[in-house]
Amino acid sequence: MTPVEKGSKYISHNARKGKSNDSLFDLKRILFLLRKNWYLFVISFPLCVGSVYIYHRYTVPVYQARATMLLKSGDQQSISRSELIEGFGLSPEVRNVENQMFVIRSKKLVKKAIDRLNFGVTYVVEGVFKDTELYYSKPFIVEFDSLHPQLLNVPINVNYISDDEVSVEVQTEGGALFIFDGDKRAGSTGPIDLHENLKMGEWLTRDQFSFRIIPSSNVFKDDATYHFVFKSHDQLANQYRSRLGVSSYREGSSIIFVTATGTNHEKLTVFLDALCEVILEHNLEQKNNMATRSLAFINSQLDNIADTLDKVQNSLLDYRRDNRFMGPSEFSQKLAEQYFDAEKEVKMLEMQESYYEYLQNNLDDTADIEEYMLPAVNDENTSFINQLVLQLISYEEEKEMLYSAAEKNNQYVRALESKIDVTKENLVKGINQVLRSLDLEKQKYQRKINDIVVDMDQLPALEKTYLKIDRSYKLNDAIYTFLLQKQSETQIAKASNVPDNEIIDNASISAVVSPTKRSNYQKGILLALILPAAFIALKEFLNTKIRNKDDVHFVAPNLSIVGTVVHNKAGVNNVIHEHPHSIISESFRALRTKLKYMNSDRDVQVITLTSTNTGEGKTFCAENLASVFAISGKKTILLGFDLRKPRLTALFKLIDKPGLSNYLIDEANIDDIIYQTEYSNLSVVPAGPIPPNPSELLSGSGPKELFDYLRKHFDVIIVDSPPIGLVADARMLIQESDYNLFVVRANYTLREHMALTIENLMDEDVSKIGILMNDISLAEKGYGYYSAEYYSEHYSS
Repeated sequence: MTPVEKGSKYISHNARKGKSNDSLFDLKRILFLLRKNWYLFVISFPLCVGSVYIYHRYTVPVYQARATMLLKSGDQQSISRSELIEGFGLSPEVRNVENQMFVIRSKKLVKKAIDRLNFGVTYVVEGVFKDTELYYSKPFIVEFDSLHPQLLNVPINVNYISDDEVSVEVQTEGGALFIFDGDKRAGSTGPIDLHENLKMGEWLTRDQFSFRIIPSSNVFKDDATYHFVFKSHDQLANQYRSRLGVSSYREGSSIIFVTATGTNHEKLTVFLDALCEVILEHNLEQKNNMATRSLAFINSQLDNIADTLDKVQNSLLDYRRDNRFMGPSEFSQKLAEQYFDAEKEVKMLEMQESYYEYLQNNLDDTADIEEYMLPAVNDENTSFINQLVLQLISYEEEKEMLYSAAEKNNQYVRALESKIDVTKENLVKGINQVLRSLDLEKQKYQRKINDIVVDMDQLPALEKTYLKIDRSYKLNDAIYTFLLQKQSETQIAKASNVPDNEIIDNASISAVVSPTKRSNYQKGILLALILPAAFIALKEFLNTKIRNKDDVHFVAPNLSIVGTVVHNKAGVNNVIHEHPHSIISESFRALRTKLKYMNSDRDVQVITLTSTNTGEGKTFCAENLASVFAISGKKTILLGFDLRKPRLTALFKLIDKPGLSNYLIDEANIDDIIYQTEYSNLSVVPAGPIPPNPSELLSGSGPKELFDYLRKHFDVIIVDSPPIGLVADARMLIQESDYNLFVVRANYTLREHMALTIENLMDEDVSKIGILMNDISLAEKGYGYYSAEYYSEHYSS
């Protein structure tokens, strides 16, 4: 086998595996396919672009509003520890920017913002294809009784009748009831079918609702239908929270953008402005909570001490008046001062002890962060407690915010709860240790007091009693003065508090999120290009037939295309004689010329026509090729060797006439089966009766003797053989042929079948094979080398 033939075999093998679609990537082929299917693009462009226009025309736009804030993340507290009561204090505010961004998106803050807005009633004007939510431009205002149940999430239609009257319609199978005052559910209702005319300002009260409609400064649109819907603040908070976004200006920056998306740009800006105000108030509230809790504790201590001080002062005055006691001696005064200092220390230790016990009780009884009091004693014994309390406060605040955004069984929430439990355990241990230390300190001072008491017992009874009352008065007066000073300092610090955060830009509409015209029109144009191209590509990919020369060259790259026969529009078999001036007739003339040059060294030409399968126009081409040779003056004979499905017999009206099958079984001589046709120089040998064993007949010596005889009496011998892709009969005939034409019908011959047939021929070393393409469309580029206009006037002649 020659390298060329091996290459042909390899290419055919690849084509049979489905790689024939590589021709799709030929640039010329692609351009031709696009030009051929130009109408698909003409249809696609208005459809896609028009669809985008309709989508924008009848789609409610989604806007994005944005506000800009500055989160100051300073670490100083609103009240420094040195300014708080020694031994007591409160938690510093967590000012981490990332935590603040999480807090802003919490349901707690969003709900606070919704609560101060009149969003409980949603107003809508209905359209043919879309409904539009109204806010400032609503033609009426709904006032409702917040103590009465209202029907949630059910449209209540309002139609204009006159300036003083509207019609109200409610139709529903049931819905939830809600009381806005108290923010609570009130059960549900059954079916409602209400149609009622209502005067402007007149109350409409039923079990399911209670409201009245009053006109606004806007007017009703002609023929417009309106409706309004009651929505709970909790539902609105969830809705707005899902559309809320918080992002930083850049990494590490404390400037953040608070964004919200929705269909009503007016409500978006109002909501964001309210939310920003709530954020500032929340920040200030967190700072003031420290001072508020301190003031509450100081005031409670002041109330207790004021009562005690008043009683002691009265007792002292009464004693001096009753006993006419002028004053203690110098020695007793010294003992009293020592006793006062020691007892004052004990009182301060007891106050600290009460704080630690209070903190310990709160750890056991509640997880409310506002109940935690932060001790701020500046010594080594309490620094560990301070650190743990700060850490616990941070964990509790984070857990509170996570509960509003995540499920309680969330893995991160469970890990955080575990940290809180461990911190509480360590805090309890630390508090117990501090309480033991305080108890030891109290015992030390108590021993000192006992020693002083022993000395004081030696004083006269009158003086000793006076010193006892005076000592109690001075102690309570000192504590009272101390608390008054701290109360004043704390109130001043609280009044001077300002929010750490700052609003840089108020809310405004920053963009239209969807639909975006520019992007969608670009997508529409791109889709208008892609859809037809994808359709063409899919059509090409799924096509398994030989369509054009490119497919033939890919399947059989080493076989030349000898000729092409255009599509037969005439509807007759012998176009050479019926339409001699047609394009198809000229196709056969061009084929005749080429075959003459290819076989110019031979006086007699034997040309065999075969194909892959039936129906590919092999007999049609054989008849017209024989006719075109006969017209040129060559003595031509047409042999009908397709013994299985003979067509020449019927075409030349030789039914029941002896033919090749009779000759091959020795029932007729050669001269008996040769018939002169009505056309000069053209004879025909029909197939004769269909034999039961065509292959055995053709494998004998009969065909060779027939060809030897015909070579002596004819110039051109055209053989109409069986399809070589189906039966082996044609392989016996091509041995006697000077040239073999493999007929391929465009858009009919199967690519894989042809590839396999060509491969088998290459394996059998069959030479002098050429491709004859049949049924080619004039629209195919490269095939219309004759002008259709030039031949059209002769086509029907």
